[in-house]
Amino acid sequence: MRPLIVRRRAFTLVELLVVIAIIGILIALLLPAIQAARESARRTQCINNIKQLALSLINYHSANKTFPAGSGCPAPSDYTGTKVTGAPYPNCTAIYGCHNWFTKSMPFIEERSQYAAMDLTRGTADVSSRNPSAILNRKFMKLTCPSDAFAGLQPHTRFSGSGCADGSIIAGPFATSLSMGASYEPCGGPVQPAGSNDPQGIAFDPPGFNCQPGRNGGEQGTGSPGMFAAGFKAYRIKDCSDGTSNTFLIGEQLPAISLHHMMFHSHQIVGSVYYPPNYHVIWPNAVYNGMPTRGIRNQADYPFNNSTDASSGFKSEHRGGLNMAMVDGSARFIADSIDYRVWVFLGARADGRTVQLPAQ
Repeated sequence: MRPLIVRRRAFTLVELLVVIAIIGILIALLLPAIQAARESARRTQCINNIKQLALSLINYHSANKTFPAGSGCPAPSDYTGTKVTGAPYPNCTAIYGCHNWFTKSMPFIEERSQYAAMDLTRGTADVSSRNPSAILNRKFMKLTCPSDAFAGLQPHTRFSGSGCADGSIIAGPFATSLSMGASYEPCGGPVQPAGSNDPQGIAFDPPGFNCQPGRNGGEQGTGSPGMFAAGFKAYRIKDCSDGTSNTFLIGEQLPAISLHHMMFHSHQIVGSVYYPPNYHVIWPNAVYNGMPTRGIRNQADYPFNNSTDASSGFKSEHRGGLNMAMVDGSARFIADSIDYRVWVFLGARADGRTVQLPAQ
């Protein structure tokens, strides 16, 4: 009697290809969901970052009865003179090389040791002080948006065409130095940046409602309509007559494509709601200082002042919007589709137009 032989039928080539195709389809269906889940987690981390930063500013206010000034030059005269207290400087340093709101808030965001390592009586570009060693190559991970792959340390080569002396804007030579970019910046309200054009696709009714008095977001002592000015003028919570839950305090930035938005820099370091959120994406054909508003990710080769994205406008890498924190410390995701008038009114602290955030 012959033994029973069981023949195992193998997959045919066609069946194998069908299985592979099915697996490929399943992966293609699952991949967007996985990516969306990852982005959702990154956006949540980002909104936690901005909320913590807002709370640090509120804690600073509690301790000092005011928010910090946008920039901290020791006296108004230092903006037009030739020095910052402690050493002679070119005029560039008197504008660019002062301590700013972030430096003042460091003790309230668990960066007290880093704060203690700096000398606030000397400018950020003062090579004779301890500031360069405290600033250069120091990365603050909790102050970067995880969705922005280009956040973090930014090259000082962006300043190489400024006409300023090498190293006079932030500590260190332009060609080799790196310091922290600003992924989050305070809101200066609806101030038109110098040299900019009106945002496209906007009906200005009444005319000028989106452009209130101020200079470069509040540079020098001009002030601004928002909760922060880029100069030495500071505001208090009681100045926010429109309501703390209805007024922006701080929002997102993309430092790699925003020339001046650096953590240890003092020029144009507040954001403006003059431009709609993510304007560089909504109107990709718009120009700013003659340059297109999107597409460039590394400013190492930028000519100075050719910032490419109406740079003072708030912006992010989150699909469809960005995160903003309010004066009361709450934080919200703001859709790109927000009504422009509502966006502008939320940026001003005392314009008498009390509007509410749109429901999510």
